[in-house]
Amino acid sequence: MLDISKPLNAAQAQNYHKLDYTSPTQSYYAQGDAVKGEWQGKLAESMGVSGEVSALEFSRLTEGQHPMTGEQMVRHRIATEYANPDGSTTKAVAHRAGWDAMFAPAKSVSLTALVGGDDRIRVAHREAVTTALEELEKYTHARLGGNKPAEQTGKFLVAKFEHDTARPVDGYAAPQLHTHAVIFNVTQRADGTTRALQEQPFFESQNFITAVYQSELMFRLRSIGYEIEPGESGAPEIKGFSTDYLKASSLRREKIKEEMERRGVSGPEAAEIAARSTREKKHTLTPAEVLAAHREVAAEYGNQPQRVVAEARQRAQAQQHNPDRVAHAREAVTYARSSLFEREAVSDERLLLRDSLRRGMGETTYTQVRAEFEARQQRGDFLHVDGHKYASSRSFTTPETIAAERANIAQVQAGKNTVQSIMSAEQAQQQARSQEFLNDSQRRVIEEVLNSTDRIQGLQGRAGTGKTSVLRSIREGAEKSGLIVEGFAPTSRAAGQLREVGIEASTFQSFLARRTDGAAPETAVRHLYMLDESSLASTRQMRDFFQKLTPNDRVLVVGDTAQHQGVDAGRPFQQMQEAGMRTAQLDRIMRQRDPELLKAVEHLSKSETREGITLLHEQGRITEVSNRQERIAAIAKDYAARPENTIVVSPDNKSRQEINEAIRSELRQMGKLQNDGQSFRTLSHRSDMTGADRTWAARYNVGDVLQYNTGSKELGIERDSFARVQAVDAKANLLTVQRSDGETVAYDPRRLRGVNVFREQEREFATNDRLQFVAPLKELGVANRDLGTVQSIQNSRMTVLMDGKDKRVVSFDTASVRVFDHGYAVTSHSSQGLTAGRVLAHFDTEGPRALINRRLAYVAISRASEDARIYTNNAATLGKRLATDISKTAAIDLHESNVPAGIQRVVSSFRDNEPAMATAILQQDGKVHEYASSEHRIAAVALAYAAQQDRSIVFAPDPDERHELTTLIRDELRQRGLLAPENHVLPVLIERQLGNPRLAANYQSGDEIHYKAGSPVDHGIADHSISTVLTVDAKSNLLTVATRDGSEVIYNPALLRKQTDQARVFRSEEREIANGERIRITASMRELHVRAGDFATVEAVGDDHSVSVRHDSGRMLALSEEQAPHIEYGYTAGRIPQSFSGRVFATGEAQSLAQHAQDFARLSGQTRDLVLYTSEGGRFSREQSIAADAIGQTVSMPGLPSGDRASVELSVEQFGKGR
Repeated sequence: MLDISKPLNAAQAQNYHKLDYTSPTQSYYAQGDAVKGEWQGKLAESMGVSGEVSALEFSRLTEGQHPMTGEQMVRHRIATEYANPDGSTTKAVAHRAGWDAMFAPAKSVSLTALVGGDDRIRVAHREAVTTALEELEKYTHARLGGNKPAEQTGKFLVAKFEHDTARPVDGYAAPQLHTHAVIFNVTQRADGTTRALQEQPFFESQNFITAVYQSELMFRLRSIGYEIEPGESGAPEIKGFSTDYLKASSLRREKIKEEMERRGVSGPEAAEIAARSTREKKHTLTPAEVLAAHREVAAEYGNQPQRVVAEARQRAQAQQHNPDRVAHAREAVTYARSSLFEREAVSDERLLLRDSLRRGMGETTYTQVRAEFEARQQRGDFLHVDGHKYASSRSFTTPETIAAERANIAQVQAGKNTVQSIMSAEQAQQQARSQEFLNDSQRRVIEEVLNSTDRIQGLQGRAGTGKTSVLRSIREGAEKSGLIVEGFAPTSRAAGQLREVGIEASTFQSFLARRTDGAAPETAVRHLYMLDESSLASTRQMRDFFQKLTPNDRVLVVGDTAQHQGVDAGRPFQQMQEAGMRTAQLDRIMRQRDPELLKAVEHLSKSETREGITLLHEQGRITEVSNRQERIAAIAKDYAARPENTIVVSPDNKSRQEINEAIRSELRQMGKLQNDGQSFRTLSHRSDMTGADRTWAARYNVGDVLQYNTGSKELGIERDSFARVQAVDAKANLLTVQRSDGETVAYDPRRLRGVNVFREQEREFATNDRLQFVAPLKELGVANRDLGTVQSIQNSRMTVLMDGKDKRVVSFDTASVRVFDHGYAVTSHSSQGLTAGRVLAHFDTEGPRALINRRLAYVAISRASEDARIYTNNAATLGKRLATDISKTAAIDLHESNVPAGIQRVVSSFRDNEPAMATAILQQDGKVHEYASSEHRIAAVALAYAAQQDRSIVFAPDPDERHELTTLIRDELRQRGLLAPENHVLPVLIERQLGNPRLAANYQSGDEIHYKAGSPVDHGIADHSISTVLTVDAKSNLLTVATRDGSEVIYNPALLRKQTDQARVFRSEEREIANGERIRITASMRELHVRAGDFATVEAVGDDHSVSVRHDSGRMLALSEEQAPHIEYGYTAGRIPQSFSGRVFATGEAQSLAQHAQDFARLSGQTRDLVLYTSEGGRFSREQSIAADAIGQTVSMPGLPSGDRASVELSVEQFGKGR
């Protein structure tokens, strides 16, 4: 494997070179000679160093100097500490000399090469290291500083030192073949300049390069007769060694493990510290003494190395190892493609190659796998996608993934404004107000859902906002309107929670498994399907669900994008919101009764993790215990002191099990747990296996328990029966299993589908034990992850009181029902959907990113209604570690590719009523421009818009400025050739904002009134009709209108309240419209699936005043003569459109923008960019600045004299630049 060290400073590197890298005591098999290093790397060639590594060359490079001339290439800095004005200190780290990348094969390889005396293995190791380093070099990046992404150079310089013995333990230096590759901290850019390295790509490539090294090594070993097999750690080993002998020869590794356990620490950094602390002093041993000790240990275990070498030589003579490399590479790449894209929509190239190499280990080479991957890419099996700007490798997806995501997005967009609302606005309001206990946020969501005209509607609900009450009310409203309501969810527990509020519910899988038998869908039946916990659904699940819908089906997609996402690929709930799915926001959190805890959860729910953790720390809710065992013991004592309505949340199963055992021990000591415990052989899912893994024999372990959902008549395996793995033949891809009847059968796992894989474990249970089911059990009415308390155990029968309001009791035979575990501590994923009075959370900052992240923090802490406590190893770094984002990838990334992180923070700040913070971020990013006069400002905005017109809009509160800006923008676009020179004069309808529409005096002759609800019986005004005002009688408050059929109607608008309040009033004006014109549609057009406020671009204007436009969704629309008047120029707006996802230029006097701060809270989460243009009518003073009105702070104008800036006038050349 490859292990890369922390950065070494110059002194450390020079010391290691003198005492370790070149020491004879590191390579006893070299018969006492000093180790000679060897150079490698493209930079080594260009700098003229080759062959052996001299001490001078090595020393110069550690100081950042040229190895031949001594010229300084990288600035050498000593560690310094600076005092800041606020009393804090800043530490500047010392120059990083480089990194020690150590390549080491599995222990069996070292024993075979060294004790077995097969020097061919040392040659194979060297060749594999060279190939691996050549590949690692491709990921060399130069550090450019600031916020700039590193530049890929593909050049480094490495000094290699090969050793053959490990550090001694109790005087015994075990055989250990390994190579230290010191990567120096310098690279060369394309322009010839030298820079320091950005080391992160090396660490990101570590697992991939390990696979390259192991693959190259194992292929060479197979070619000379050795058999290979997966070892205990999963790394490939040479077959033929006993576990006891391997452990006896790995004393150094065992010593480090023991030290880490003693200290109660984990993680690679802790391992490195343990390795240093357990190093023994140098022992002066002769090569003869070391070799004799090795032979003595080997003899004690039957001279296994010598036997393995002899058998390999015989095997090589008897049969030629000549595998079909191309076929094996093809199979390996197919496996990696299937396995990785089952779990993620986008994959790093290195992961695809890594898994391909692991699948083809020993049967093909890296060169062949790479060639197969490139060929498949050329054929379109892998599609390149743009990655993050800081990505150090290419990213890929598949055509099937893109098709599935497009299908979901298309369903959302095609369903906009295509169905009649479930209830009218008045009915929806009545339904929302029928329950007095509902708050305003809940009522608003109920009204929005029931009055939606979209076929697919979203509901984004934060944790603890009363979602079930909302869904109950929506169900009632839908059923009153004649719809059949059904609920579905990715998990059986979530489906059960829907049933608790009267919604007939089951899992996604059950809906997808429904047979249609070719029958025509019941199109007359209207359904409302509620999809709960949709953030856990995969893209393919969502696509398959939508494909089974009939035309009369509606869908309410419910979830929380900030909580955990599903195991399988995609983030459809989030992606559909980004694609414009109308989504109601349920955001008032009610679960936390402690107001201080609520403040922290509010931050966590908005992904403001550091702020939330800081609050919890200030509230005394975080306890630091660095030692792991002591920390777990502290959690156990805390739980045992108050077990009622308390759960422990820990991120992984290993820590969860440790905490469960510690709590049981504590409860037993306190007499709270009975002494009638019995041991049971229980099962737990192997969640580490994908569908592709289940077709590969090597991924199974002897002792695994398999459940066959479908079975096999040919193999005599019954449906839903169990079997145990007896043997694994990785080379032939065969499994040998023992059926429940005792018979054994061997088969290729590629032949069977529907196989569940479990690990078997022993668990003791006693009366009063907390229990968690780890699989759904329909016969017991139990969902996966349901919790309960053991009431009794009689022989093999267990009775459990389930959690919940109904206090249900289940009883089962533990011989047949084995899917349960202790339930004191649960994983974060298991806790989602639970509520507890008290939560104890275990967060180890040394845990992997996949486990320690902001979703864990939010889900775990938000379970608590009364109190939440965190136990951690490092409180100082906890907030930073938990702020990590590990969101699922999407092939069609509608959010990350368009919305920079800075703009996301700006939008969030405005929404959180923190405009000063938002403007500070904009200022920092150079997006606040100030002008001494409004004329210069307006001209600058027009120029900026014309330069970036795609999906842009100008927000200008002042109507006169909007008119002027529209004129300037159209002129500028025409000069740039972006707007056709010919104008077409069209009549358009401009909406009038009446102060009181019930007063006839507010209307004018010629106004058009668009009725949503009419009065067809009493007045002859049809629903969804249009009338024109003929006369106004202000004294009698009467309007005379002409309907479209020519009838004249006289009515009092105050008496027709419903019709008046829901109507919209327009006046007719003329507009010059040209091809290329940016327009905003001012009225919904159901037949075209267009909403009022949508944007489009004019493609052509007909002689009959019809208009062809390209909608922003990409669709071409033909607006008839009757529809065409419902357009307006789309360059400016008096309010920020709520769903606008493009670029916003905001302009106005500073005072005016300050007064419209609330408008910025309307910014969409998909806003691509925001730029502020301000002025104070020629005078800009701090008192009148944006900061004074809580929008932001005054920004300095570089280059201008201090003092009064009233006289400052910006030139025409300057006004396009602003500041």
